Amino acid sequence: MILLVSGCAANNNDSISNSLDFYEQTQNYHKMIALYKAELKTKENDNIRTKLANAYLSINDYESSLFTLAPLLQRDKVSIAILEIKAKALYKNEEFDNALITCEKIIAKNDVNSDIENLMGLIYAENNNYEQSRHYFNRARTHFHDDIIIQNNLAVLDLLEGHPQASITRLMPLYTKYPSDIKIKANLIIAFSQIDDVNAVRSILAASYSQREIDEIVKELIELKPI
Repeated sequence: MILLVSGCAANNNDSISNSLDFYEQTQNYHKMIALYKAELKTKENDNIRTKLANAYLSINDYESSLFTLAPLLQRDKVSIAILEIKAKALYKNEEFDNALITCEKIIAKNDVNSDIENLMGLIYAENNNYEQSRHYFNRARTHFHDDIIIQNNLAVLDLLEGHPQASITRLMPLYTKYPSDIKIKANLIIAFSQIDDVNAVRSILAASYSQREIDEIVKELIELKPI
């Protein structure tokens, strides 16, 4: 609202620009979408269209994100930024094969892209190709992708491959450093439950749940274990 106070002294374009800056800084995606669409109604702009597609992606509206990108994807030359949004939207929409094809196009243009390498690791994991998944997670790690994200993803692979102790060994240093990280805690709970370490599961849950709630969670984990 503070930005609107000076509206009388600025033209409409300045007001829209100031509002967009504010909404982008505060990650108010719904407001951003409305303003991006208003700008595109007035004049087509590739940069604004790309931002609109990314905003749709941020609110999990993957179909709208892909629909918004469609005109840009028909060009002879498509930027890596546009392809990245497409790949992420396809992955989130569970179109794994098409997402992988798009990732490969990105890597062909730029073979160092830790974000896309991590995404390829996720896609290969969804396709049960754990060897390739691990390869791309480690490749992303080599290119300095976020350590917590990569270690979590590698820990999930350890679990999928039937190595809960390896997952625990990988995650415990992270848990010690980031005890409130939800994904680290969730993966550790699964790993400890797989080796029947109920005390460790209870210890992790103790900070967030009552004794009765912990009993229920432990009971459910035991029931989920394969016979």
